[in-house]
Amino acid sequence: MKILTYILSLILGGFVYFLFAAYMTVSAGLNSSSPLVSVGFAILIFGFLSWFHFYKPKIGAILLTLAFLGMYLTWPVYLLIEYFGKSDYKSSPIEFLTPMVLGGLVVFLVWKSKNIELNKWTKLALAIPPAIIGLYVGGYMAMRLLG
Repeated sequence: MKILTYILSLILGGFVYFLFAAYMTVSAGLNSSSPLVSVGFAILIFGFLSWFHFYKPKIGAILLTLAFLGMYLTWPVYLLIEYFGKSDYKSSPIEFLTPMVLGGLVVFLVWKSKNIELNKWTKLALAIPPAIIGLYVGGYMAMRLLG
């Protein structure tokens, strides 16, 4: 179950990041900071929280739950509101339902997974690739944002 949580959290973080990239290539600008905050949480989920629950299960579950709530409530929930609201733009249900379903599954699995102890080398093998990619993407976005 921990590996399934790991895989789903990687998919969740990647989906929101690529959704943001798709919006940025189409709109070529932001009218609020909500998508940036959401993508920041997605990078945190992908790069750090996807594997942190291997080392500290309780703290990892709490942080993953808070990061999902922060990620979902800062941007995809606005897509949900626009879908049902009287807006000119109608987002597709896949844009707000996929993060909600994946996030709900990740939160459920991280709280219900048994505390199975993984091998130290397995933990490292699962932690290093997303951490490197998360640091690279997060660092790149921070450099572009700050200057």
